[in-house]
Amino acid sequence: MNRAHNEAEKTMPEYGPTTARQAFILDPQTMANAEAPVLVMEKNGTPIFANKNAKSFADGIRDGLFPEINQLILQAAITPGGVVELLTFEVQGGTATLELTVLPMADDRLLLLPRDVSMDRNLREALIDSRQRYRDIVEVSSAFAWETDDTGKFIFVSPRGALGYKAEELVGRSPLDFLLDTADQDSEIVFRSQKAARDVPVWLKRANGNAACLAVSSTPVYTRDGRWTGTRGLAHDITEQRRREGEVATARNRDRLMTYIVRTMRDEIDPTLVLKGAAEASARALACAGCAIFRRNEDTNKIEMVACHGRQDIELISNQALNQLGKTDDVFEAEIESYRVLAHHSHYHQRVNGAVIFIFNADHPVPNEGERAIMSEVSDQIGIAIEQAAQHDRIVTLSRTDGLTGLLNRRAFFDELGRRHARLLHDDMPAALMYVDMDNFKLVNDVHGHQTGDEAILALTRILLDNTRPVDLVARLGGDEFVVWLDGADKETAAKRARILLEKSTALSSFSGAKDRPLGISVGIAVRDAASKEPLEQLVLRADQTMYQVKKHGKGSFGIAAPPGSDEPAKIENQETPR
Repeated sequence: MNRAHNEAEKTMPEYGPTTARQAFILDPQTMANAEAPVLVMEKNGTPIFANKNAKSFADGIRDGLFPEINQLILQAAITPGGVVELLTFEVQGGTATLELTVLPMADDRLLLLPRDVSMDRNLREALIDSRQRYRDIVEVSSAFAWETDDTGKFIFVSPRGALGYKAEELVGRSPLDFLLDTADQDSEIVFRSQKAARDVPVWLKRANGNAACLAVSSTPVYTRDGRWTGTRGLAHDITEQRRREGEVATARNRDRLMTYIVRTMRDEIDPTLVLKGAAEASARALACAGCAIFRRNEDTNKIEMVACHGRQDIELISNQALNQLGKTDDVFEAEIESYRVLAHHSHYHQRVNGAVIFIFNADHPVPNEGERAIMSEVSDQIGIAIEQAAQHDRIVTLSRTDGLTGLLNRRAFFDELGRRHARLLHDDMPAALMYVDMDNFKLVNDVHGHQTGDEAILALTRILLDNTRPVDLVARLGGDEFVVWLDGADKETAAKRARILLEKSTALSSFSGAKDRPLGISVGIAVRDAASKEPLEQLVLRADQTMYQVKKHGKGSFGIAAPPGSDEPAKIENQETPR
């Protein structure tokens, strides 16, 4: 309590006993100890006393946060018996609604009793909103909402009615009156069940006499003392759904066959095996004598057979059908020799990318609508599979090359290097591995930008390709790191090649980020002597470490690693002033 409160309490007059009611209201000790907020106000709206639960409210009044209080105090001062009013105030985080009771006291003071009714009001509004929402949902719902009493008769039906009847035509009647089969009283039980039920199918009669199937869900209604008083629930019209069940059964068989075919295709990883699996699975699923798949060759633009399953003459029949298919739009059907043939183009994004030929024995029944739908769907799936095979071929190519330079990438280089190194173990031939790293390349990017950096990398790529043989391997390991494998090169040959590369690399200085830090290359070389049994991993490590020694002791140079097992440092040649 602040100093103003303390002074107010000290100036509170001592009231003598009057009536019992006045004594309770006016006794300062009683007001101070009250759990509810209590304030004593002057006529001008100034609080002169506030108990512990009313301190913050009194402070707000003094700070002018609740000007409505002044009007209320003035009104109470001239109103016999005081006033009671609901006021809503803006508070931190929202609003608060208070019930304010103001009673006149002796000496022209007024007693202010605030009570927070925000929660009560919010709950009341939420209840009203919830009831309205329920009514709205019932009115717009396509479901048939209902409630029955303990005799099983409808006492409520959603406003739209049901089964072609108005709501008032159903209320007061028993569901038995509408059962399609009056002997099927088990269906009627769901409308007066004392246990919850869900989606029970019930056949009823519409107002026009037609049959209707409703999926009925219900829950029992009990009083607070546990007495069952009826049942309420929802019913959805599923007549159309039941009508389609026959069609669904047919479609399920088609889906089962398609699932078998598609699953066979998806179980394979190799695109070629995917198409072979599709041809075999399609022939089995449709009881065909054979099935052939053709794919358009993107290089020649010709359609070529890539998979075939069936008898030996199926390939010949398929090619004949393919020729006929080329003269039609999309589908070709005819008898060829002793077979019934159906041929479909396959597509991807409306572009013909192949064909599927289905071949039946002449005594096979004419394919029905479901079988024809399967053949059409299979052709669509195979069109996708053909495109995936083409994408796979492109990805294999892309996965082995560096996107910027077109050189072999790290993975492809080391795959090929492993094969070449293994061959050297049998041929007793020398070879050299050269690690090439650009000097001061980061400064090029920092000063001139990444586009210039890319141009510098391409310039070095041309230098490496122009000064190596077609039989050699050149790769970009990433960033500004390159690697060269020289087949049949001994130490002298490797050193000569390194000097040439260093000489040619002076042209890179035009890309430099600073004159005192020119763009160039450092080369680390590891030579594999003839008849050496050195593991490839050790050879790679020697070349890599030598390149970093060159970078450390003077860029723009090359070094040749000491023989395997030697403790000697790498021999660095053509060393220039460190930069």
